[in-house]
Amino acid sequence: MDWWKKKMSRAVVKKERLARGQRRGEMFLKELIQCCDGKTNPIKFFSADQILKATERYFCKCKILERSQNVCECSRISQLLLQGKWYSGTLDNHRMILVKKMLGRNPNPPRDICSGPPKDIAMSSLVSGHKNFMTLVGCCLEFEYPVLVYYGAEKQYSPIDLKVVVSWRKRMKIAEEVAIALAYLHNVFPRPFVYRNMGFKNILLDEDGVAKLIDLSYCVSIPKGETFVKLTWAGRDYDYMDDDYLFNKVVSEKTDVFGFGIFMQKLLTGEERFDELCGWKNWRGQNGWKNWRGQKFQNGCPNQLEREEWMRL
Repeated sequence: MDWWKKKMSRAVVKKERLARGQRRGEMFLKELIQCCDGKTNPIKFFSADQILKATERYFCKCKILERSQNVCECSRISQLLLQGKWYSGTLDNHRMILVKKMLGRNPNPPRDICSGPPKDIAMSSLVSGHKNFMTLVGCCLEFEYPVLVYYGAEKQYSPIDLKVVVSWRKRMKIAEEVAIALAYLHNVFPRPFVYRNMGFKNILLDEDGVAKLIDLSYCVSIPKGETFVKLTWAGRDYDYMDDDYLFNKVVSEKTDVFGFGIFMQKLLTGEERFDELCGWKNWRGQNGWKNWRGQKFQNGCPNQLEREEWMRL
């Protein structure tokens, strides 16, 4: 009787995975049409069983690894504090891959947040041919949180460590390559895309020192004939936000220019020292933050999204 229960349980899990994949497939196609105007690089859709097989079932142990906060022993990316966990694997054709499992995201975010996995998948398929972005192979939509699959597991990847990247030449090379990646988003497509997710945590260096911009889930396109777009949610990384974006939720190409300027200064001066010079943290702890928050509450009770955001600050 136990074998029958196990069989039925596996059947239920498989059915749930297929239903989840269909729902998310619809979301992905909508994002693809909206972002790409029907012009994209073809990607492959993997099943959950294919991902588990490619990673030698290390992927199914991710919950244990999350609790212990250890990096999986088969991961090719060391000590990353990113929105996800990374694993290496091998496809049936013996091609090595990197598998990124998204974590800590709301699977059904508000539309204008543009931070859901479908956005990341759609945008990654657009830019995967550029050397300063990861090469996307495909995705799997059957897990609780979507999975992205990249080529490039043959190389070692690491986040930017200012204690290791000491020479001016290396730092300027990183800055130049990040600027090239942002310019690619702004200028190559019919409608410019604003990255609006600048930060050290979203930049990887491969073993050759080439900078890779990752996590495109916050990208937003500027409508034709317009120079900006207004959102109702700005994000959380305030160090890289200009005033118009932070207070008015106005996003334009200038948003990325300002964020890149902050990144450039942190890269050249050292992050810890620049945090002391940056007025945001001091201003936030003084009357400026309290006054601004008080003005927001004078207009009435904030909605649930704003309340949750303020609670995290």
